[in-house]
Amino acid sequence: MLSTITNFVLYHTPVFYLIQSVWRDEAFSYFMAKPNLSQVVVNTANDFNPPLYYLLLHFWIKLVGKSDVGLRFLSFLPHLLSVYIAYLIGKKLASKKMAVFLSFFTFFNPMLLYYALEIRMYSWYALFVFITFYFFYTKNWKWYIISGVLGLYTHSFFPFIFLAFISYLFLSGQANKKNVFYTATPFIFYLPWLPILIVQFFNSTNSWMFPVDFQLLKSVLGNLFTGFEGTPGNWWGYSGIISLFIIATILPAFFYKKKQFFLVVTPILLPLILILSYSIIKRPIYVNRYLIFVTVFEIIAIMLGIYSIRNKNIKNALCFFWLVFVITLNVSLSPYHKKTDFKTSFYEINKLANPEDFVFTKTPIGFLESVYYFRDEQRVFVYNPNKIAIPNYIGVNIVFPNISKTSFPQNSRSFLVADDASYEVVIKDL
Repeated sequence: MLSTITNFVLYHTPVFYLIQSVWRDEAFSYFMAKPNLSQVVVNTANDFNPPLYYLLLHFWIKLVGKSDVGLRFLSFLPHLLSVYIAYLIGKKLASKKMAVFLSFFTFFNPMLLYYALEIRMYSWYALFVFITFYFFYTKNWKWYIISGVLGLYTHSFFPFIFLAFISYLFLSGQANKKNVFYTATPFIFYLPWLPILIVQFFNSTNSWMFPVDFQLLKSVLGNLFTGFEGTPGNWWGYSGIISLFIIATILPAFFYKKKQFFLVVTPILLPLILILSYSIIKRPIYVNRYLIFVTVFEIIAIMLGIYSIRNKNIKNALCFFWLVFVITLNVSLSPYHKKTDFKTSFYEINKLANPEDFVFTKTPIGFLESVYYFRDEQRVFVYNPNKIAIPNYIGVNIVFPNISKTSFPQNSRSFLVADDASYEVVIKDL
């Protein structure tokens, strides 16, 4: 009985995200943050996102070392802070009771909880969205500017938040000089990074991002709320239905809390319209996690919609339904977030390898995980006999620019690792 419960908790709840093998983007974060601070900024400028998270991770590595669980806790801490800020938002927009609901609703949201247990910047990104929104609503401009600047230096899509806020000011008739000036002020502190952002954007034309199709359009709200990105494949229909439920729950706020409705819906609709339109007309830039700020406003909007309902029994029933629903989603979706198990493979390789042995990966896809888990980072390379250029979006070139090798070293033994983390031993004699 105990083993059954343990197995369920470890492999069918978000605890699984905490203990499973790191994947390429997480390993990338580690190596981006590992060098000295100036090199971290230089590396970040050659990537896509601003440097704040990597600078935080740099110091966190000094505390916890190369521990999967320890490194992931740097993302869990802002998630807990987001829960607290959500409570404050709930009290301001609704009531103490709804604030408690919003806190639990935020904690268990599957999109936020998944990225709260990943070695990436997205949980910090969500936190600064919560904080910036709270101080925008309360017009605490000093802390609004501070949180806004931190958000801008956390993710390249954060400017959409301010665009939405300014648009809301005009929609609500609050667009006086003072409000617009303070709302836009964080951009002043972002100006040093703006030229880098522009260069990054034009350098990202060679990308792995998938085209936007009708299937995504009709299910985008559900995708962003659940963190669904295509696995399992039969969830596309469910995601569309979830989108409809989200709209239906939010809608009462339009009739009874119109001002607050536009406050929380504008940061959902305006960025989505702009990003999806650009993705269809020009080139794909839509990625679920890049729009995690939409998830934040979906959560707040659902709370506001429930609060707007006059019937107490319906209100309580909806609170109960949504909480049960997000907890169920976490259980249902957790196994589908499984990463390739490089950790187990390298546990074996590290036991078998001698100090003079090498590791090669069959493609660049598995390189970052391999160099992360192998005990000697200097002896890991990509086997590239055809000298194929490694795309920048894989992330290898920024941190490891010279790791392609056309042959195995003479008189050596190498572990050749495939993208699925299987491996074979290659012995090269003179």
